[in-house]
Amino acid sequence: MASPRKKLNRLVNLRPSRKGIRQVLGDLESDIMELLWKDSPLSVREVHEQLAKKRPIAYTTVMTVMTRLAEKGLLEREQRGRAYFYAPSQSREEFCSDTIDAVMTGLLGGFGEPVLSHFVDTVGSQDAAKLDELIRLIEAKKGNTEKSVT
Repeated sequence: MASPRKKLNRLVNLRPSRKGIRQVLGDLESDIMELLWKDSPLSVREVHEQLAKKRPIAYTTVMTVMTRLAEKGLLEREQRGRAYFYAPSQSREEFCSDTIDAVMTGLLGGFGEPVLSHFVDTVGSQDAAKLDELIRLIEAKKGNTEKSVT
């Protein structure tokens, strides 16, 4: 059901106080996506049954959220008989990569130099060894760019 990778153009509302994909998706959206990344395609009923094991939730709520995730391009759906089956349009890794790309592009486009400076300061204050890794990544990227130019 999953098609070749297509990059999603979407707005990202970042909530830094949350962890993982909950920084950009709501709690229920995140739970649904995690279920479908683990096992798909699934019907709304199957997703509802899994979620209902952990908390009380209405079937129609799950159906509405899955429909909206499909409208956002995060899920693909296929009708089989009377039921719709859903699968992620991207792997978890692709989703995370595209989200990071959207956040970084937005930050760099709006703030440029201060973003880079603050990024380096933040990385350095959290773990000095990560600065060395950052330098290694930059040098590797510069090496690849110089090779492709010559």
